[in-house]
Amino acid sequence: MFTFITIVLALIWAVASFILLFKVWDNIGPAVLSMSGGSHAVQLLAMAIVFLAIWGIPGWIYMKIFG
Repeated sequence: MFTFITIVLALIWAVASFILLFKVWDNIGPAVLSMSGGSHAVQLLAMAIVFLAIWGIPGWIYMKIFG
């Protein structure tokens, strides 16, 4: 049962975080693009930080509670 609940929560969070990632990126993306001066490495780093914040923080909390 625990595995089933974990899988269901993971699927729900995967969809929610994917939507959230693009909603957040739509807001901060133009600022990152203007500051990066066209550097794809800076843009990639900013997107990775946003992704890790959206996935990493809830994942860390989940592991502290259930891990």
